[in-house]
Amino acid sequence: MGTAYDLTTGPVGGHLRRQATPFALSLVAIFSFEAIDLFFISRLGDEPLAAVSFTFPVIWLIYAIGIGFEAAAASCVSRAVGRKDERLAARLTTDTVVLASAVALVLCLVGIATIGPLFQMLGATGEVIPLIREYMTTWYWVAPLDVALWASLAAIRARGNTLLESKIITAAAILNTILDPLLIFGLLGFPELGIQGAALATVISTALMLVFTLYYLHFHLGVYANPIARFRDILDSWRHMLAIGIPAMATNAIIPVSNAIVVAMIAGFGV
Repeated sequence: MGTAYDLTTGPVGGHLRRQATPFALSLVAIFSFEAIDLFFISRLGDEPLAAVSFTFPVIWLIYAIGIGFEAAAASCVSRAVGRKDERLAARLTTDTVVLASAVALVLCLVGIATIGPLFQMLGATGEVIPLIREYMTTWYWVAPLDVALWASLAAIRARGNTLLESKIITAAAILNTILDPLLIFGLLGFPELGIQGAALATVISTALMLVFTLYYLHFHLGVYANPIARFRDILDSWRHMLAIGIPAMATNAIIPVSNAIVVAMIAGFGV
């Protein structure tokens, strides 16, 4: 049922090399999303580029939450897999994806409702606020998709298969690169959406990769449990996940919060 590696036997060095190399490539692919978006958005002019620059602290704060759930899923699921307890691994995987998606969906709705006040607090002026609103109203829907994707990929990585994770994220980055110019500039008959097109490209690429990942987990690894279970069991899963996830979120939130402060200070000199 799918490809998995037994990390409880064999040389540690070999496991580290096999796991670390694809994971490093995954990080490069993740960072490429914003770099590619900036490259194409810069062709629209200075104001769209400035607008997107304001969004990075907020985007990476949401990513920090996703990383927290990813770390929690990888830790808890891998221990269950190591104990050969596939029932628990399936329960933890399902409960983490459900909780992560729910939290991110709430953040999405709150974020859309507070775009104006939030980015004004970061120093954005009336000239770029409409562009930020245009971009983030679409991008915020990436949040539940992305957080669910990261938690799902962590369940695959917990079984020692970082290569598939790398392929999925790289495929999403490539698809985003293809869709960006089509949706931003309206090439090949696609609508010309400008800055919103970059956000929509990210939504589409992330959604497609999430569908594939969920399909693989369910039909190839068979690790999804029935989402309807005893509430006590679900709470127990969430308790174990949050014990690891919350500190990971807090640690990863330091950089975007610091960046937000720096952005607000720089914006004071005029944007």
